Amino acid sequence: MLIKSYIGKILNGVKPLKDYIISASVFIVLAYSCYFVFSENIISKLGEEDELFEYLTAIFFLFTSIFFIVIFCLKKKIIYLFFFMIFFVGMGEEISWGQRILNFNTPEYFEKNNVQDEFNFHNLLFFNAMDFEGSLKTGFSKLLSVNFLYKLFWLFYCVLLPVIYPFFHFVRVIVKKIDLPVPPFSLGILFMINWLIFRVTLSFLLPLNRSLQYYDTSTEICECCSAFLFMILSLYFLQGIREARKQIL
Repeated sequence: MLIKSYIGKILNGVKPLKDYIISASVFIVLAYSCYFVFSENIISKLGEEDELFEYLTAIFFLFTSIFFIVIFCLKKKIIYLFFFMIFFVGMGEEISWGQRILNFNTPEYFEKNNVQDEFNFHNLLFFNAMDFEGSLKTGFSKLLSVNFLYKLFWLFYCVLLPVIYPFFHFVRVIVKKIDLPVPPFSLGILFMINWLIFRVTLSFLLPLNRSLQYYDTSTEICECCSAFLFMILSLYFLQGIREARKQIL
């Protein structure tokens, strides 16, 4: 009975989330299915800079930031402004703040310290997952990379918080104090599923002896899917707030 009650609390709200879950699941399946539909050249092209998956990621982050700024205007809580800033910056960083769109040169500081010679912060040597030689960082320096911090963010916020929230009083007190919206576990777990599909695809399903960009596209797909999930999640929060306001009025 205890286990049944525990699972029931975690999965509370699955039915109202049906449309959100289906939309997110379909998008994830379609995104990774590209590997089984298109040729190596097309897959490699889709994962390059300024191509489909990078622009989709930026667009999804942009819409996420818009939904959160709308929520901020409705609720006047600083936490939503914080989320807006996170995802707006994520959008800008994804496309190097429009550097290639606007065709402006990389400033001198970024030219010297950015691993990809771009106008963004997440590819600065301090924050990038790789060094100038293209080797992956290890140890403490890896923990400071933006990619790793981003994974921690969605893991703790979208997966772990919904699990511990119903059972720890101090967590509920903090969440209510700052008005932090808690993701439903049934939607948050899709972040973990997306990451697992990425790892399985990259490690076991893709053929050997293909170009590096062919494999790197899987990382772009994973990032794109997580951005889509955040967009869906922010829309869920917004619609929930609107429905609550309608009932009050």
